[in-house]
Amino acid sequence: MKSLSIAKLQTLNVLVYPEIISLFNIYTCHIRPLLNSQAIELEQSNACSKLTCFIKEEEKWFLLNNFELFHIAKSPYIDFDVLRKEVAVKYISKNQFDFDISFYELINLIAQHNKTIDIRLVYSQLNQIFDQEINQKLFGKNIFAITTFCQLIKINAQTYYKRPSEGVL
Repeated sequence: MKSLSIAKLQTLNVLVYPEIISLFNIYTCHIRPLLNSQAIELEQSNACSKLTCFIKEEEKWFLLNNFELFHIAKSPYIDFDVLRKEVAVKYISKNQFDFDISFYELINLIAQHNKTIDIRLVYSQLNQIFDQEINQKLFGKNIFAITTFCQLIKINAQTYYKRPSEGVL
């Protein structure tokens, strides 16, 4: 295992691994904008303390997890204390990629911030992403049921249905 500074990560060509771009989009569009500054600070602090997995190909580094680290690495407005922070990194090959790593990290973020975000919209976004194969792999079922989502984020179905949703079509 190796560690890299945030400053070094900012100089690299860091991209999101194509198979999980949709999960990063959910975080970027439907979770992160609804977090207050305190929650973002906490996520940034957590990002520097967790193991981050990369697949390296030629000059590209594909990020597999650590949603907030991607924002930190791409942000031009980071203070010097943050730039000096070290992040533990692990390099894996393409055939070691596992969708579960990213999915369960996103689920933990949803569970942590479920009172702030539109959980019904997030569920509908996840449900659009998952095909039968992903559902079978993750849950052993052909569909991603609302009850499964509620169990994963540790709420009951009544709570889910009582929440207002701005974005569910």
